[in-house]
Amino acid sequence: MPDRAAAEAFIDAYRRTFESFDVAAIAGCYAFPVQVVGEGDGVTVRSVPTADAWAPQVQRIVGAYRLLGVAGATITRLDVAEVTPGIAHATVTWSLHTAAHDPVYDFTASYTLADLAEGTRIVAIAHDETPRLLAAVARAQGA
Repeated sequence: MPDRAAAEAFIDAYRRTFESFDVAAIAGCYAFPVQVVGEGDGVTVRSVPTADAWAPQVQRIVGAYRLLGVAGATITRLDVAEVTPGIAHATVTWSLHTAAHDPVYDFTASYTLADLAEGTRIVAIAHDETPRLLAAVARAQGA
């Protein structure tokens, strides 16, 4: 890794892991510290030092997904750039859906993947999910 096929396999495994809603397993897909960049009211940049520090954020996302009835995600677009033999950049457009395959919302996340002693891990993520997630939760709570 991380050639294109290996990056695609990792992203698909990450998708399946997230669909399990297992917070510890999801956090296990990351290496720490992990850099997290998102945009809501403005751009935020965080360095998350440990899996224990990351777990509450993952738990909030999982809780929101449950509220919204998210049962799975489809990769609608995946672009992979091989940076070095051990580093790749994967940009994914995710489409979240319910068990009936009704759409919930789409978002884009960009992952820096690295081959480490423990295997391939996400070492940085940039995403546009926060405003979409918050809007969907507000709609669900207002309905």
